[in-house]
Amino acid sequence: MESICQFVRDSGFVVVLADADTCILKVIGMENADERAAVYHAPGAIWKEEYAGNTAIGTALIEGTPLQIHALEHYCKDFLPWTCSAAPIRDPDGRIVGALDMSGSKERVHCHTLGMVVAAVTAIENQMAMNRAARELKTANKFQTAIVESISDGLLTIDNRGIITYLNAAGARMIGINHREVIGRHIQDVVDYRATITDVLADGTGYADKEFFHKSGRGVLHLIQTAVPIRDENGEIVGVVDAFREAKRVRQMVNQMMGAQANFTFDDFVGRNQKIEDILRLAKAAAASTSTVLIQGESGTGKEILAQAIHNGSSRREGPFVAVNCGAIPRELIESDLFGHEEGAFTGARRGGRPGKFELANGGTIFLDEIGDMPPDMQVKLLRVLQERKLVRVGGSNYIGINVRVLAATHRDLLLEVEDGNFRRDLFYRLNVLWIAMVPLREWLDDLPLLVSHIVDKLNRKLGKATKGVTPSVMERFRGHSWPGNVRELENVLERAMNVSHDDFIDVEYLPKTLWKPVETRVASGEGRASMKDIEKMAIVNAMEAAGGNITRTARVLRISRNTLYSKIRRFGL
Repeated sequence: MESICQFVRDSGFVVVLADADTCILKVIGMENADERAAVYHAPGAIWKEEYAGNTAIGTALIEGTPLQIHALEHYCKDFLPWTCSAAPIRDPDGRIVGALDMSGSKERVHCHTLGMVVAAVTAIENQMAMNRAARELKTANKFQTAIVESISDGLLTIDNRGIITYLNAAGARMIGINHREVIGRHIQDVVDYRATITDVLADGTGYADKEFFHKSGRGVLHLIQTAVPIRDENGEIVGVVDAFREAKRVRQMVNQMMGAQANFTFDDFVGRNQKIEDILRLAKAAAASTSTVLIQGESGTGKEILAQAIHNGSSRREGPFVAVNCGAIPRELIESDLFGHEEGAFTGARRGGRPGKFELANGGTIFLDEIGDMPPDMQVKLLRVLQERKLVRVGGSNYIGINVRVLAATHRDLLLEVEDGNFRRDLFYRLNVLWIAMVPLREWLDDLPLLVSHIVDKLNRKLGKATKGVTPSVMERFRGHSWPGNVRELENVLERAMNVSHDDFIDVEYLPKTLWKPVETRVASGEGRASMKDIEKMAIVNAMEAAGGNITRTARVLRISRNTLYSKIRRFGL
């Protein structure tokens, strides 16, 4: 309005702003207008048609278009000396919110007066649109800032010169720096390594989930980073966004997805036998400790279940529980499986590398089952990791600190293995801090009814059955069986019987043939003499039943080689 008045200064024209109801809000130029103009153009005056007749302001608001009303075209005689030019003002949504008018003597009016008004209205509407866009941009920026600051990942941006333009609070905490102090500094002055993010500026190729080791006040940080280039409308790179998170958080997510957690507790153990109570008492003491535990016992005695219970009873219960069967991993892969490998470390190595089981167990417990089957060269490397509490991936050069408690188990007598030269003495003493010997089932058969009831209840939930238990005849055969496969064999027998039985109680007819008339029963009852061949054959049958037909596990139970077992199977026609 003031800009328009600059063009018509001392001409007697006034510039008037009215709202959508024709109420005058502001008038400029009244000092040069006559007295009647001062009366009619006073702020607060209403220029509706029913009060003032046809006027440029009222008609422009009604018609929604710019127009000019000249002298005699007015209805009110007091307005006849004037010529008025007005245009409606619309907000960014297109709604009429007011009108701008320029009124002056009919002798001084010009054909371009209306054009000036329309130009001014266009400027007003543009400014309103810009104001709204600025408010929306400011609000959007606040939302974006709130979102970026609320995420747990670090977020850093640099411009095309490598200057840091943004670092969120989470990223600053992670790296151990003040995020306000690094803004405006070059990325190379902030990190201790050659920042790979600068390569993105050079070649325009980002990367995803790349590992970095960053030295900070908190020590060496293991980070997983993703960098994405930012391009302008011409395709030119103007900056890079770098998102990063600590590798331990990634490992936690992986463990959750893999189910790397312990499910059993001390409450899952049943039995009132003194040997079982002694085992649980020692295991609970182990749970309260941080020392390494070695669990020794026959296959099927529940070594891993006890390890899980120790983990869940310890201060590491919220951390991962990672189980590794050292005897089931191929010799050439066991090192990379335990300690991980870098990309290109060997033929077939996973692209981008892979963390090992020790890294995945960081902050929790690793259970090394069948530790007695670990190759001698791996025993040396395991001992070093246990002593130094850090490891190097296969093909890598960076030391990765680990915070892992080790529980180990074996069916072998490790002390004998040490004497035979199959197991390192120093590793044995490193593992054998707390030693727990599991009791085979044949040594606590007094708890058999309680154990059978517990297993039947568990299998009922698993199979959707309603079996009430076993008959006295079945319990008698259970007591007369040697159970070479221990509790695992008992569970296998009961699950098989419950699958084929439709009765309330499991009877003898649903038992496997190995339990119909054991060799020991025939000998004790005097029903003939059992030869060594019969006893050996029955032992193999029982072991195979307990191992579910798995040759490798059967050989371990019998403590013979696979080739020997195959030979005996052929000889006995099994």
